[in-house]
Amino acid sequence: MILNGIVKVLKGEDDWREEFDLSAPALPKSFIAILLCTPLFMLVTMSVIKYNDNSGDAPFLAILIILGLMSFSFPLIAYVLCMVFDLQAKFRPWVIVRNWSFLVIVGLITIAFSLNLLDLMPFSVAYNIGLTLYLSTLALDIRLAMRIANFDWIGAVFTAILISATCIMILSLGLNQAL
Repeated sequence: MILNGIVKVLKGEDDWREEFDLSAPALPKSFIAILLCTPLFMLVTMSVIKYNDNSGDAPFLAILIILGLMSFSFPLIAYVLCMVFDLQAKFRPWVIVRNWSFLVIVGLITIAFSLNLLDLMPFSVAYNIGLTLYLSTLALDIRLAMRIANFDWIGAVFTAILISATCIMILSLGLNQAL
């Protein structure tokens, strides 16, 4: 099971590979996880719109494109790093595990914002949960870079910061243009 594999790789257990299909056809299939993030992102967006009491139409298409670019930036960065550091064999498992892990984090963020949409949780609590979970992707990327791509600590931290900075830059530039 994928969730069990994510926990195992984060805990540092060596048998995490048994929980994932790491074959060549599994790489494109893992992008289904990124596509599944789309409706989840839209629920989060609806909660933010509700909080801002925005009676106008939100630029959902622009937001979708921005979040899509943000989500697909990881495989590009991972590919470049794997080419530069001669880690091509690590690319596929790294992307597969990261894609499914990202879906889990976005799912947890969406639960918090969905509770806000249902008026079961204040927006401030949902926001803080969402922000904490989003920031946890930095720790996730450090751990995955160490465990799967075999970067040392400094390399893993650099990799995670590069991934996070790229995602935040895309998000910031895109939202500034769209809104």
